[in-house]
Amino acid sequence: MDWMYLFYFSLALLIFFGARSAGKGAWNEEYTSLKQTRALQGITALGIALHHMAQKTCAPWLPRGLIVNGLNVFLYMGYMFVAVFLFCSGLGLYKSYKTKPDYLKGFFRRRILPVVVAFYLSEWLYTAIRLLSGERMDLTKVLWYLSGLHMANVNSWYAIVIPFFYLAFWAAFRFCKKEGLAIFWVFLFTLAYTVLGSLIDHQDDWWMRGEWWYNSIILFPLGLLFAKYEEKITRFFRKGYWIWLILSFAAIFALYQLTQYMQANGIGYYGVWGINMLKVPHRLMSAASEWLVSIAYVLFCFLLMMKVKLGNRALAGLGAITLEFYLIHGLFVDLFGYSFLDSGKSILYIKSVPLYIAAVLAASIPASLLFRFLRKNILRWMNEMRMSGDEKAALKRKRLKESRARKEAVASRTRIIRRLFFPLLFVLMIVGMFLLRPNGLDRTYGHIRVTPPEGYTLSFSDSRYATWKFTGEGKKPGNIVFDGGIRGDHAQGFASAEAVLRDCDWMAELEIYTNPQGIRMARGYSTKFSDYRERRYYVESDDGVFLLSMIEDPRYFNEEDCEEAMQQTADALRRK
Repeated sequence: MDWMYLFYFSLALLIFFGARSAGKGAWNEEYTSLKQTRALQGITALGIALHHMAQKTCAPWLPRGLIVNGLNVFLYMGYMFVAVFLFCSGLGLYKSYKTKPDYLKGFFRRRILPVVVAFYLSEWLYTAIRLLSGERMDLTKVLWYLSGLHMANVNSWYAIVIPFFYLAFWAAFRFCKKEGLAIFWVFLFTLAYTVLGSLIDHQDDWWMRGEWWYNSIILFPLGLLFAKYEEKITRFFRKGYWIWLILSFAAIFALYQLTQYMQANGIGYYGVWGINMLKVPHRLMSAASEWLVSIAYVLFCFLLMMKVKLGNRALAGLGAITLEFYLIHGLFVDLFGYSFLDSGKSILYIKSVPLYIAAVLAASIPASLLFRFLRKNILRWMNEMRMSGDEKAALKRKRLKESRARKEAVASRTRIIRRLFFPLLFVLMIVGMFLLRPNGLDRTYGHIRVTPPEGYTLSFSDSRYATWKFTGEGKKPGNIVFDGGIRGDHAQGFASAEAVLRDCDWMAELEIYTNPQGIRMARGYSTKFSDYRERRYYVESDDGVFLLSMIEDPRYFNEEDCEEAMQQTADALRRK
């Protein structure tokens, strides 16, 4: 039995359990209510987690031996799920502005501060765990991570972006007398932000590090616009409803194919780098196409909700902790994946996709509840710090009254937390002990063991790369670099040494070499990726070809020592 069928059946059951159809001629009048949008965001949060799990299991850029199919449908849907969050954020902000008196007063404390606190909590947590995992960081890097200007948690970008858009909303509606003009200014801010994002090349750890920072952001001001004209828009789509529903569903696939075609032809974020006049226009064209996909996807979701009323306790519960779940789930995606944040060993590599999904969700949900508990208590403490004595006394009386009314609910939550705290603490202790174990000098890939020559020490290692640095005496060889995810000019993995000979005609002195243990490899020289000659060995293994390389920079290294070190490494390769 393929357990993925059971997973997809369970997923459909989770989404539609308790759902009710409005029936012929009737509508779900609450389709944009807080209860309904929270249920939708609960589904979306789960979708984002599955998207990140897909990137760890079936992405084409993974080494061939690590690819396990099952979640392929979620692989490229990340920005569509984020679009739902952005749209619901804009929708919710406008509705709160219209229904709550003096909504802009204390806006920072109510809407922005909780997100900022959650962001820093996740950054500090990830920094600590990355250090526990054995990742080498100097003090400067640790301080960058703790400041939040570098991202220890690569999934925390949403918690960076959304406060700026909250501020844009506040400023626009605070200083513009007309709501339409305020929304117009938010649109302009969105466009300026997108152009800024398109100017920045991919960069590790820093903000604005990729197209996902802006390729669905247009849905935030569209959420504001929809909320302002909700009644008119709803009446419009009710006319010819089924046609609109089918068209929006078809548009998702048609527009998605357009984005894929553009990116395949170099019109996208990864198409052009450096100084090039086409870089920004191409990236903006790609972003616009993904905006259209996002709009079609969000439209389909809300059209469906016009007829189907979502609702069950599981979705309601997940919808209440979406921010915490969004920030914390990636920790378990990595801890149970093939590597931890591409910088260390995971606690337990679960190759079975159904078990992987179950483990990630089983750990993420209670961890999100604990994360929420901690965040709320920090916010409570921060609010009390600014209160006067009378305000604190009044707050104390109010809390006492509320605690009596909700005594049983609080006791129930406390019991749950007590049950979860010590098991999770135990798990984290085991994780720490496991991850702090010293890494060996050797590296194994596809049942081929790589052993560097005497005098080398391991300076960096993750799931894909390893670097050995010479710390011995009497010689001056360069660093030996292992790359287990090497790709050709067309992003293809090499199946054999012959494939390297066929496709890498840009290399000099390229030849097939077989070492004393019978390990075959293609070797040659290249200056394509460095200003200095680089010695390359493409080694055959059970999981495809991997690369061993060394840049022979004469300013720092001796060429003969470099050649000797690489030859010794190649000859020491053996099957494990």
